[in-house]
Amino acid sequence: MSRTASATAPSAPPVRTVPVHFCAAGPVPADAGADGAVEVPLTWSQQYYLAEVDAARTHGRGLNVPRLYRLRAGTTEDDAAAALRGLVERYEVLRSRIVRDGPGGVRQRVHTRGTLHLAVHEAPAAAGDRARAVLDALAAPPLDVTECWPLRAALVTEGGRASHLALAFSHVAVDAYALVPVSAYLVERIAEADPVARTAPAPGGPSRGPREQAAAEASPAGERSAQRALRLAEEAYRRTPGAPRPAGAPPAGPRYRFLRRRSPALDLAVGAVAARTGESPATVLAAALAALDATRAAPVPGDGTAATRYGTVQLISANRLRPETAAAVLPLSQPVPCCVDTAGATFHELVRRTAAASLRAFRAGGCPPDRLAALLRAVEEERGVRLDAAPTLNHRPRSTALPVRPATAAELADAAAGAVTEEADADPWRAGHYLSADVDAFGIRLLLQVDTAVHPPGWAERWTDALERLLCAAALDADCPALPEPPCPAPPDANPPGPDLPAG
Repeated sequence: MSRTASATAPSAPPVRTVPVHFCAAGPVPADAGADGAVEVPLTWSQQYYLAEVDAARTHGRGLNVPRLYRLRAGTTEDDAAAALRGLVERYEVLRSRIVRDGPGGVRQRVHTRGTLHLAVHEAPAAAGDRARAVLDALAAPPLDVTECWPLRAALVTEGGRASHLALAFSHVAVDAYALVPVSAYLVERIAEADPVARTAPAPGGPSRGPREQAAAEASPAGERSAQRALRLAEEAYRRTPGAPRPAGAPPAGPRYRFLRRRSPALDLAVGAVAARTGESPATVLAAALAALDATRAAPVPGDGTAATRYGTVQLISANRLRPETAAAVLPLSQPVPCCVDTAGATFHELVRRTAAASLRAFRAGGCPPDRLAALLRAVEEERGVRLDAAPTLNHRPRSTALPVRPATAAELADAAAGAVTEEADADPWRAGHYLSADVDAFGIRLLLQVDTAVHPPGWAERWTDALERLLCAAALDADCPALPEPPCPAPPDANPPGPDLPAG
């Protein structure tokens, strides 16, 4: 998760801490312990996120999901505590802890009762600024999900009036879509609005909790689903370009570098290509990442006489296509590889190919992360190359859509001056480069993570420039080639082999 500038300033300690005792109603499972707790397997998505969280902890980061709710006028401290109590009692994943040393391997223990501590901060003035600082301090430290609940909570008051509720969730317990019903619950009771506006899922049947989801994944139908996903992943891994060799000794400092970019020209270009092709802005961005990935790959023999050149982008699949998962409060998202043949294609044709390939990937869905990792290692050994699952695209749409319309050369030229690129601070994912794209009616906000142990200095700026150049060219020319030629040669001290980006 990215951090704001206020994260650099320490937040004052709370004036007090309020214990919020909870006791979930309902039948006690037959295999529950004396305290009413029951152990269940982690779901596939939880296994994925636990590995990511553990990796982020080695860099001192938490990979927590923050939310800051402005409270309705008249909300009291007791109201906030009651809403939190009801939230935790309603959703069992928020009262679960990880068990790492049990006989069944890593599992989770779902508790029926316990205590969540609500830190109360008083803001003498400018409660909004204080609340954001409190949120940053709440979300930054890693959450030990074996010892703590997967949720931290703080209440900010102004003049004795409850003003904001700050929450930090472990990614092992939620993903972004899981927080849509969480926010809806709080808006019904104390909050003014969802702080991250997303389109609500379509109404469905009763939503699954972690126990029901783990059981579904362990069923014969779940195994068939896993095998389908693994077959598609194997097909992608056999075609994915080999990863560049490490860049050498990384520069001193943090291993991961983050670049934030906001460009009106990129907004116009993506919208224009979407208008020309009839595909979504998400597909346009995925096609651009696949094209840039393919520029570093040598052509390989295809099924016919022509050479094929594949580009791969790893997409984050929400896995919420079924009614029982649409509004489930638990993480369901997982990365899925999407491999596209770029040979002989214009960029517009590549967008259409990417739409078909991504639909296959999303329909295949997730699978056990350990089996996916074993498959990747096996294909690497067989091919004699190192495969990097990146580039990863995490497209995060909001409740409003990016404008989709044609753009002129004059509009793109005028918009180019408005681009802003700046260094950022964020939590790392295990990827050579990972692109998050927040997209709404106001434009596209990119956050690029780069592993400095893989990519040389200056690579991030060159990559974002190449992404925008390709999309701007495609916005104006229906016959723009998918692979810009000639690619620029890598600097002598960069990571070989060969070119990895289009020419400037």
